[in-house]
Amino acid sequence: MKASTLQPRQPGSTIDISVEGKQHGYLTLPCPSTRSAFGSMQIPVCVIRNGDGPVVALLAGARGDEYDGQISLHNLASSIQVEDISGCLIIVPMMNPLATGCHARLSAVDSKDLDECFPGSESGSPTEQIAAHLFNTLVKPADLIIEIQSGGSSTLFTSLAAVHIDTLNEPLQERAEHHMIAFGAPYSARLLPCQSGSLAASVQHVQKEFLAVRLGGGGGVNTQNMEIARTGCRNVLVQMGVLRQELTLRSTRMLEVTSEKNHVIAPCSGLLEICKDAGDDVYMGSPIARIIQPGSTGANAVTLKADRNGIIMARHHSGFIDQGDCVAIVADEVQR
Repeated sequence: MKASTLQPRQPGSTIDISVEGKQHGYLTLPCPSTRSAFGSMQIPVCVIRNGDGPVVALLAGARGDEYDGQISLHNLASSIQVEDISGCLIIVPMMNPLATGCHARLSAVDSKDLDECFPGSESGSPTEQIAAHLFNTLVKPADLIIEIQSGGSSTLFTSLAAVHIDTLNEPLQERAEHHMIAFGAPYSARLLPCQSGSLAASVQHVQKEFLAVRLGGGGGVNTQNMEIARTGCRNVLVQMGVLRQELTLRSTRMLEVTSEKNHVIAPCSGLLEICKDAGDDVYMGSPIARIIQPGSTGANAVTLKADRNGIIMARHHSGFIDQGDCVAIVADEVQR
């Protein structure tokens, strides 16, 4: 046997985004373990192509404790047919099987957060390899990427679509904002610039349009959030000319998070009594939460108050909080 024919196992794909029709398949990565020496990791993918047109990628499941987006995209993959499409639709409900398998934010194999590993490394840890395979195979060919996340087990978000503020490419941000408004979530938000290593930052670097969706959390699912995700994704696909149906018009309130001062941080540890929930209006001086010292009935609770008028965009989910944790994000309501 010639030496040139001997090659190590490589990442692969059972789908081809250039092929017409509807495909259900996988991105595959070698993933040996003590249980399976020649095992592989499979990331489920649905691709629907019908002629020429825009390419849109819908992604969810970067973390294993975020479920609304995963269920919503599975349902879209089942319901959208070839004749509904003009162009190409890529649907990835579960980007990170290593985290989903253990129902956790981080992978049990390398303790990494997928949304801190983009654009990835083909020779890196398993999570970094997932990021590289996803990014090179499915993200780069897309014109628009919509990623659905939630607050996971630790946080509850109000339902929103968002763009990250991009002062270096305002036309790109403006196009993304049009998609955000078309999505029609109850809230739309401009967020702080994206963190290095996130999918959003990597997409921004290659100058692709990106829409971030945040739905609920607490490690559970919500029927209203799943409806918001399905209708919102369909709306953006209609706006892009990819999906042949009518827009579902919905109103949205515009929020901004432009500073770390929008984050309310716990000054101590203790039992967390929530006074305002995600989506609630707050006013200057109104209580957001109280931290109770569990070891003493005589200790005074610490009351955390709003330093602005705004809306609770997200809040801590657990009934206990550690010093330095984020209690809530109070977003400013603005005109479009």
